[in-house]
Amino acid sequence: MGDHGAPSRTSATADATTADGATADDPPTRRRRDPRRARTRRRLLDAGREVFERDGFHLAKLSDVTKGAGVSTGAFYHHFGSKEELFRALVDEVIDELTEIDETVRAGPRDPVVGILEANRAYIKGYRRNARLMTLLVQLDTGDEIVEKAREMRSRFEQRLVRAITAWQEQGLAYVDLDPLYAANALAYMVDRFLYEWAVLDLPYDEEEAAEQLTKLWARGLGLEDGPRRSST
Repeated sequence: MGDHGAPSRTSATADATTADGATADDPPTRRRRDPRRARTRRRLLDAGREVFERDGFHLAKLSDVTKGAGVSTGAFYHHFGSKEELFRALVDEVIDELTEIDETVRAGPRDPVVGILEANRAYIKGYRRNARLMTLLVQLDTGDEIVEKAREMRSRFEQRLVRAITAWQEQGLAYVDLDPLYAANALAYMVDRFLYEWAVLDLPYDEEEAAEQLTKLWARGLGLEDGPRRSST
């Protein structure tokens, strides 16, 4: 998709020559490494993010993206084949960020409850930082490659959680009558749904309090810790 009256790919390449400082005759390696090209792509990503977050996926216009980036429509097509491709690139960055957060937290403390708290705290910050784009994922077709990548990321996370729950059960820390797979899916979905509604409804929650409350639900649901039965007041 794109704005009506967009130039052909031939004219797009010609326009991009002035925007990126590279021509179609330049060696591919030079074009890939040209810092001006990288800066133009970054401007398009930043402008695209602003437009998508403001207007949503379906109402976003390429003309607004190129205007925000300060480049021609031809330069846009030199970097991205369509509005969908630009959006995929943005969501791809978000998924990579959340995956990196998950990998970093995994190297943290061995105490289960402390580890869960740190993981929830980091994931909440990452999700909130990219909340609008995350909520726009539902506007993509279920067969879209970026949706599949998001599912793969979630699957890897859930598989690690299954292994963790199994290990905690073997160590006598978690309830042994819980099915690790069902528990992992339910807990992961709880967090994602909580964050989705927080973003969509713009609820007045505090990030640290949310991390602590979600961690209590995880820890007590798994049997990693108990809680007070009566109010102290």
